[in-house]
Amino acid sequence: MESPSTNLHEPASRPRVCLFADFPVGALEGEAAGRGAGQVATWFPQLARAFGECRDLDIHWCVLCKNLLRPRVERAWNQTFHLTPGGRITTGLLAGRWLPRRACRKVIQALGPDLIHCWGTENLNAAALWEFEGPSILSMQGILTVYARTGGLPGWRWGRMTAWEPRSIRRAGVVTSESPWGVQAVLDMRPDAVTRQIEYGVNHSFFDVAWTPDPAHPRVLFAGTLSVIKGVDILLELLARHPRPSWTLVIAGGGPLEERVRALRHPAVEVVGVLTTQRLQAEMARAWALVLPSRADTSPNIVKEARVVGLPVVVSPNGGHAQYVRDGVDGRRIDSEDPEEWFAALDHLCGRFDLCREMGARGREAYRDLLRPERTAEGFLKLYRELLHPCAPPR
Repeated sequence: MESPSTNLHEPASRPRVCLFADFPVGALEGEAAGRGAGQVATWFPQLARAFGECRDLDIHWCVLCKNLLRPRVERAWNQTFHLTPGGRITTGLLAGRWLPRRACRKVIQALGPDLIHCWGTENLNAAALWEFEGPSILSMQGILTVYARTGGLPGWRWGRMTAWEPRSIRRAGVVTSESPWGVQAVLDMRPDAVTRQIEYGVNHSFFDVAWTPDPAHPRVLFAGTLSVIKGVDILLELLARHPRPSWTLVIAGGGPLEERVRALRHPAVEVVGVLTTQRLQAEMARAWALVLPSRADTSPNIVKEARVVGLPVVVSPNGGHAQYVRDGVDGRRIDSEDPEEWFAALDHLCGRFDLCREMGARGREAYRDLLRPERTAEGFLKLYRELLHPCAPPR
């Protein structure tokens, strides 16, 4: 492998963009990413593939790897991936983000980018903002400041990262979010922030999933981090009050409440753990509906994937996911944490297979067009060009 600095001091013939992101490195080898606790950034491989069609920008990715001893450089999809030793998040936080800043500085010095794009405040990628003076973008993957209000981010590590979030937002030239909910959360922290809403698309493989549930055996799917933020405690209380519903709840994922979920030993619950993408798709194909009682959620992928597959969705209004659900039309929005209201909505759907099928089909084609990953790439490329060539006419 070549070092990050090889041949990179030469002037770039095209404007150079550097993305600091938790790109799943296994995707470079064709490995499927898992889903569930900690499995964020599932949209990056499809975004990189879509970026591969871009010819006017020189796109580089910098991935801070905690277990990497020496830097590596890989090429894929007409882009360069710089795998950089970044150390552990705990060490980086204890050191006041000095270690990730140093790692980012080395890449920036080697690449000489014209624009940087940092992804997320629940990691250390935003440290790069302090090492670069040109045009910069910060994309919000989660809004920690809002999540912390739910009480679902315990511990000093989350406290440190939450404290850094407003500073990172102030440092960035443009802040993006995939939902109006996320954009408003950013503006609540910094009213003068320059913001853009850019939708994250759905992996192409979900467009090929055929919805084939058993009409005689209703199944409801929850998939995500098992946490208070995701409202898993509401589902636990619901199950405790109703020991024998006529439907099965499938719980996929891992996280802080996993032990409580497994200890429930409820006859109507299947706990399937963290799933590969293929296994998740198989569960979605069998489910009558998806449930997500989140207390705060920027825009969870699972809801978008459900819309593309054709599942009705039962959600809270507390996040970007609510924009994909028209109450009573293609799903239900439950504006309450009362477990009885959630049970009533799920029990009603699970007694009406025809209703589930009708709701899931409504708007499906429109969502399949809206959530194409190419749209995400087009949105970011348009923003890159706008920042790099502010006086140029739009492409």
